[in-house]
Amino acid sequence: MTSLVTALTSWRLDGGRLHLTLQERSAQRSHTGGWLTADAAGLEASLPNLPAALPAPAGPAGERQLVVSVVGDGVVRLRSGPDLPPLGILVAEPEPRPVEVLDVGDGLVLQGPGVALRVRARPFGFTLLGDAGHLAVRTAEHVRQTDGLPLAPALRHDTGPVLGIALDGAPVHGFGEQFAAFDLRGRALTLRVADAMGTATGLAYKPAPVWQSGGHLGFLNTGAVVHADVGQSVPDALVLGIADATLDLFLVAHPDPAERLRRYTALTGRAPEPPDWSLGFWLGRCRYHSAEEMLAVADRLRAEDVPADVLHCDPDWLRVDRLNCDFDWNTDRFGDPAEFVAALAERGLRLSLWELPYLDPASPRHAEALAAGHLVVDADGEPVPVQGTPTPDGRPRALVDLGSPDARAWWQKLHAPLLDAGVAVFKTDFGEGLPDGAALTGVPPAHAHNLYPLRYHSAVAAVSGLIWARAGWAGSQRYPTGWAGDAAATVDGMRATLRGGLNAAMSIPGWWSHDIGGFSAGTESGPLYARWLQFGALSPMMRAHGLHPREPWAFGPEVLAIARRFVKLRYRLRPYLRRLARDAAAGLPVLRPLALAFPDDPDAARVDDAFLLGPDLLVVPVFSDSPDPVRRSWYVPAGEWTDLLTAQRYTGPARVTEQVPLDRIPLLVRAGADLRLEEPT
Repeated sequence: MTSLVTALTSWRLDGGRLHLTLQERSAQRSHTGGWLTADAAGLEASLPNLPAALPAPAGPAGERQLVVSVVGDGVVRLRSGPDLPPLGILVAEPEPRPVEVLDVGDGLVLQGPGVALRVRARPFGFTLLGDAGHLAVRTAEHVRQTDGLPLAPALRHDTGPVLGIALDGAPVHGFGEQFAAFDLRGRALTLRVADAMGTATGLAYKPAPVWQSGGHLGFLNTGAVVHADVGQSVPDALVLGIADATLDLFLVAHPDPAERLRRYTALTGRAPEPPDWSLGFWLGRCRYHSAEEMLAVADRLRAEDVPADVLHCDPDWLRVDRLNCDFDWNTDRFGDPAEFVAALAERGLRLSLWELPYLDPASPRHAEALAAGHLVVDADGEPVPVQGTPTPDGRPRALVDLGSPDARAWWQKLHAPLLDAGVAVFKTDFGEGLPDGAALTGVPPAHAHNLYPLRYHSAVAAVSGLIWARAGWAGSQRYPTGWAGDAAATVDGMRATLRGGLNAAMSIPGWWSHDIGGFSAGTESGPLYARWLQFGALSPMMRAHGLHPREPWAFGPEVLAIARRFVKLRYRLRPYLRRLARDAAAGLPVLRPLALAFPDDPDAARVDDAFLLGPDLLVVPVFSDSPDPVRRSWYVPAGEWTDLLTAQRYTGPARVTEQVPLDRIPLLVRAGADLRLEEPT
């Protein structure tokens, strides 16, 4: 039966940790939707149509322990339930700061550096205040129906903890790379890493139990599936349910969402600065089939005067290449790897290779890994098959147990010959396929599925330095970079891609990218490619990739000329991008929603069709596949701005509308910006 925390009964302070003893009572939903317990607190006894005696659920009262500590300036941690082993999300367990606790009669006030937590005794709930007493967040026990029954209690337990947090009219952003909307109010999300099969399915490659709303950032330190009802069932409340017995909640209180990200990433880790070459143009296709084909693309790039730094090769570099990576280089197609890398280097290009942590039984590496204990297996010792992604031939693919230190070292060692040959970076594709409940070494089964991408990416990033990842979870910002998965090659796919990037920026900040032109499931439109390439040239990382040709010359001379211009603009912006790399290493995203940069502007909070590249460049993508000029309306935030391409000046806040031709994108520079451009080549 569901239990509901109804009251604070006692407390003690021990070593900076406040231990709360909470009374629990059995609870059930009433016919009017509220939660009914034997505790009558809050009931409206004078209603003329209230039953004389509301039926109370059976069962004695119980107790639950909640431990509260302050672990950073303005950062509060609330823990309840069994202790978990280190999950790999937090870089280190933070030590509690000194606090003072005041008994105020109807509850407690805990005061620490930059924060005050007011705990209400009956009915139980809390309010978090930041510097200068600003309201950061409060629980939602006050949200009630007419009879007085709570609709979103502060804390209850079904199969796991359920939190009720008041929305207080504020937008909600984050929860990882969510494509459906930027303000997520009115939606119900299941935070479970998935092969989302695009940006239109309601699933996410990189969900994360991290959100921002009002004056707070919230982070659930868990790998378990989290259900987030963002004001859908109860419009005034965010209701979070965890599919595990442990609650480990961090709340960051500060009015500035950028500062909240700095404090959050100080706990969970930040992105290292990427190599300078990675800031250039990457080009790939699913698939290039041979060294000769890729070298021809490299020569054409130079002949067409399109700068580039990286050519990417999808699975054809492998002998067994269908949902398998055994690092068996295909010499028939690509010759000697060092000679191929050298040939690309002569043309000024580096090589990126595809991988995934799955093994096909047809590969000799499968038997080797099984014998050595490097695969995820069931209770009978049989390999657990990948789930969620169909295999092309029906054979079950096995997963490398990247929770095991021995399997991790083995997997890393397989990269060594290719890294020695000069391969620059690995695209760490997939990673979403660990079945729910499968045992991963050192990780509780309830947490293993969502944490598998972290294990995967940390292993590869440790040997390669840079990855190009699809899946992710909270903490993924430590392993740059990620891309938005397999978006459809449509205008809607382009729009959804940006929404995913905006939410990722608010919750897994750092480096992010997308497939210019879309990956698949659309028409091969030159104008769409041109518009998408403009968006990509002004994104944190720039890569054109898809199921079909994504070389700029594949779409005709007009699109090629537009692509050449914007790729060269990208290279001229490298000094600015290097500066943003330092910002990302300090906890900020490179792509920034207007809601992040202008937190006091309610109009900026709703903008989901434009973004800032760093602090000073406002980028307004044009979502169209028409070759003709397009009427584009956009929001100019406060300040003086000048279009970098037309010298047109704007004063915000304002909404402007212009006709934008195919060869242009609105690109506004903030007045006073330090935007030193490299000389054109």
